[in-house]
Amino acid sequence: MRRMSGVLVLIFYILSLLLPLPTTTASSCCSIKGLSLVRNISELPQDNYGRGGLSHITLAGSAMHGLKEVEVWLQTFSPGSRTPIHRHSCEEIFVVLKGSGTLYLASSSHEKYPGKPQEYFVFANSTFHIPVNDVHQVWNTNEHEDLQMLVIISRPPVKVL
Repeated sequence: MRRMSGVLVLIFYILSLLLPLPTTTASSCCSIKGLSLVRNISELPQDNYGRGGLSHITLAGSAMHGLKEVEVWLQTFSPGSRTPIHRHSCEEIFVVLKGSGTLYLASSSHEKYPGKPQEYFVFANSTFHIPVNDVHQVWNTNEHEDLQMLVIISRPPVKVL
């Protein structure tokens, strides 16, 4: 439990640096598009972008919330599911909330052909980041448990290549 609270402190710290905090707490309404400042995650829209086994929820983003510098997602991958091999023109920070899996990262991806990716084991309470334009894939290689991650991206909206 102590590790989880440390991860939550890290998440709050990162978000406090990236998201502007309101100067008053008198209102329960967000100044952006009249949305409630406090939202229930289970009531937010989910999508899977045509990928079976994926649950994607945008917790704060450009389209729904008008954010310009950062977007925050909650992604859950069922056992065996994965992202496509892809790259994009933004940085990503991942915080693994539960489960485990494998990150495939080709750090020489600025070249025309990025080469063989390196494999990294990711697990609950771990974090990792993906530099701009580095080819990567996240795969839930755990046969028994969902992989759930908080994903923070810069420069929304994301264009996946």
